[in-house]
Amino acid sequence: MKYIITLIFLIAFNPGFSQQKNTGHTYAFVNGKWFDGKVFIERTMYVHNGMFKFSKPSKIDSTINLQGKYIIPPFSEAHTHHLEGVGDPVDEVIKSYLKDGVFYIKSPNNVLYFTKTILDKVNIPQSVDASFANAGLTSTEGHPMKLFEDMIRPGIEEIVGKTERGWFNGKAYYTIDNEKDLSGKWPAILADHPNFIKTYLINSEDIENPDFTSNYKLRTGLKPSLFSKIVAKAHEKGLKVAVHVETANDFRVAITAGADEMAHMPGFYLFDSAYRKRYLLTDKDAQLAVKKKVYVVTTLLSRSLVEDKSLLPIVEENQKRNLLLLKKYKVKIAIGSDHGDSPLEEIKAIRSFTIFSNLELLKLWCESSAQYIFPNRKIGYLRDGYEASFLVLSANPLKDWSSTERIEMRFKQGFFLVGY
Repeated sequence: MKYIITLIFLIAFNPGFSQQKNTGHTYAFVNGKWFDGKVFIERTMYVHNGMFKFSKPSKIDSTINLQGKYIIPPFSEAHTHHLEGVGDPVDEVIKSYLKDGVFYIKSPNNVLYFTKTILDKVNIPQSVDASFANAGLTSTEGHPMKLFEDMIRPGIEEIVGKTERGWFNGKAYYTIDNEKDLSGKWPAILADHPNFIKTYLINSEDIENPDFTSNYKLRTGLKPSLFSKIVAKAHEKGLKVAVHVETANDFRVAITAGADEMAHMPGFYLFDSAYRKRYLLTDKDAQLAVKKKVYVVTTLLSRSLVEDKSLLPIVEENQKRNLLLLKKYKVKIAIGSDHGDSPLEEIKAIRSFTIFSNLELLKLWCESSAQYIFPNRKIGYLRDGYEASFLVLSANPLKDWSSTERIEMRFKQGFFLVGY
């Protein structure tokens, strides 16, 4: 029997909706204002088998009255290390993301040893959808090898037992110092079934310069001469390559070699004010990114890694200049925090620069970021034939951005998510 449910009644009294099996149930959502990429349009939207339909189906099982509320696509977190399978309980992490309206997650450099224990809890309608790189590719003693071996490893011994330095090798990272390493370790890298390949280029202008001397606290990554070979092997297998970059030179080396994604925007890392200019992108860098259709993830919150906090004003100035440049040339941008418990904090950092309008930021967070994480899926838009996933807000976010933190309904692939 066809029946009508109001928004308030649905949320308050029907928790069982989140546990429904998608058996072809058809919904009509009436009296809602739907974001079309530019403005909000009042219309009736239909959902059948978890997909949006513009035309009215022959049979409607339930009609939901949205009472004039505003409907937008879900949010994304394009760079996080919080969904690992170790640390905070995974159920709490997932619940926190869903509470914030975040349905899509990208995890560059997770540890599959731990992550495999949570794979049955993600990529289902009642949870977040996640893309994992597994172990990243770097050089011996390059980042993040020292991070995992010298800082993280002692803390996980209560879980895995006594370890020796090197325990994370092949789990959190692979060291690639030459072509022999690449050929020898490539089968193991592929055996982990990564969704994409994560690599590290750090201070690339100095790595292969034997005469380089500086008081600068140099972090390292892959040799630039090896990087293009890694990209070629990944592309042969249909895998995109995401790159941890820190300097402007890292950025251009990565793009020139054919990398697909910059997992960071340069500018977040600084130890000495004398080196501030090495983090500034140029017009040519941005133009090259556009030409190559490369995505850049914001990660402003990564500036928390700066040890000398007196340098933070310089870091923030560099970040603002780079972000302005990316916007100027319409470089593809995704919203990712890296070090935030939620992308909400990253959004606040971006808004503090007053670079993007509410409309521009909404499109980046809902549309661009979703397509960055899952480029082969029909998500990020409220369109006919796309996955029926959306958030219901009490007010128009184009006029009242704070409404993005007041979510009244969550709907994912044909399922109501309640209890938030």
